[in-house]
Amino acid sequence: MKTTLVILAAGMSSRFGADKVVEGVGLNGESICDFSVYDAIQAGFDKIVYVIKKSHKEEFIQKVSSKIKGAEVVLAFQDMEDLPAGFEVPAERERPWGTSHALWAARHVVHEPFMVISADDFFGRGVFKSMHKHLTTHAACDGFNFAMPGHKLGETVSDHGSVSRAVCDVDENGHVREIREIRAITKEGNKIGYTVNDEFIELGADAIVNMLSFAFTPAVFNEIEQGFGEFFENYGHDLKAEYYLNSVVRKLILNGKATLKIEPVDSKYRWIGVTYQPDLEKAQQAVAKLIEEGEYPAKLFT
Repeated sequence: MKTTLVILAAGMSSRFGADKVVEGVGLNGESICDFSVYDAIQAGFDKIVYVIKKSHKEEFIQKVSSKIKGAEVVLAFQDMEDLPAGFEVPAERERPWGTSHALWAARHVVHEPFMVISADDFFGRGVFKSMHKHLTTHAACDGFNFAMPGHKLGETVSDHGSVSRAVCDVDENGHVREIREIRAITKEGNKIGYTVNDEFIELGADAIVNMLSFAFTPAVFNEIEQGFGEFFENYGHDLKAEYYLNSVVRKLILNGKATLKIEPVDSKYRWIGVTYQPDLEKAQQAVAKLIEEGEYPAKLFT
């Protein structure tokens, strides 16, 4: 069965202050995104779809997609004007509509079970193996049998500023009952949490979070499109509002239309993210250690 990895790479990288998609963490300048592609191909994915800005096409081909070996490579473009019929961009809107809109941009080139990730997170090969297994054994049987890797909150926060995380409530069978998008999560000494009305609300370090990583089928594209109406009705006046992918999945779960299975994360491969500039050095050191241990070649694509 053909399986695809969709990489959302059109973000503005505002907190990082540079283009995280091409920033080097490997010994030969490979990016975190390159390691994700390498791991996905090793896990069995045979098609890679990058969602980017069309204005970045030539530079992206030159610096990123042209070096990929071992899989079909396709580009999709997130365009602020690309909206479902009947909707228009508000005159003063300056940015696209967030992660759901970014994934929806891939609807014309993805027709098979797929995994979607962000471009600036290092997930580790174990995640891609578990998601590929789900897609080839479960997703083909049920268009709404989704999955996600189960990362622990304590392993996904930055020492250099706040982060947003989708915190999951998981039942005894390993299925997500609820997803809460929580913004401005920080470390306060040994505690992790967020502040509401000057009150610090602690979250457990072992809480399961989604790092914008799902195993989907193409059925999700119609759900994203249908959800645009409700999003515009509630938030269309907000020129900075974003249509989050987690909100689409949450609605499907609460309506009983989809299931979201937590697949365990191999502890050998820990999540590595680059949210702020100081996170980059830590990521480079972690990747260098994995190369030294023989988990990756010194040069990914030859």
